Amino acid sequence: MTRIARGLGFVGRIEYRHVLSRAGGAQFGLGPAPSSDLLVVYADAFERDADPEDFALEAIIAHERGHQMLLRDPRLGGLMMHLSQGTEEIVASLIGSVLVSDTGNRRTLVAKAIGEAVSRGVEATHAARLVGHVRSHLEKLL
Repeated sequence: MTRIARGLGFVGRIEYRHVLSRAGGAQFGLGPAPSSDLLVVYADAFERDADPEDFALEAIIAHERGHQMLLRDPRLGGLMMHLSQGTEEIVASLIGSVLVSDTGNRRTLVAKAIGEAVSRGVEATHAARLVGHVRSHLEKLL
């Protein structure tokens, strides 16, 4: 877990909590400085990782790293000011999809972003095109 998070560039504290989260398996907490940021990985992240039909631990952590980058990375230039909570979830998944090395995890995170857009009322075909466009932009930026 720590190796994965550091490999994805996470800065700050990393903790494991042996409880079920109802938060997808991990959560990012913004601190007053990057070294005070917090990544909490819950027991359900490992349960999900064990299920080949669910999210892998790398994908779960990459999504949370996406949240950290949205708030901390100067290349993203204050993008957070323009995002709603739902849009932040989409972009965090897309950032994570750029960071991961595993093709399956990349596809899973892109599918999560599309699903999030559809759940917010965007038509599926349009959501797929939009997600592809945003991801392409993020690849160039990061």
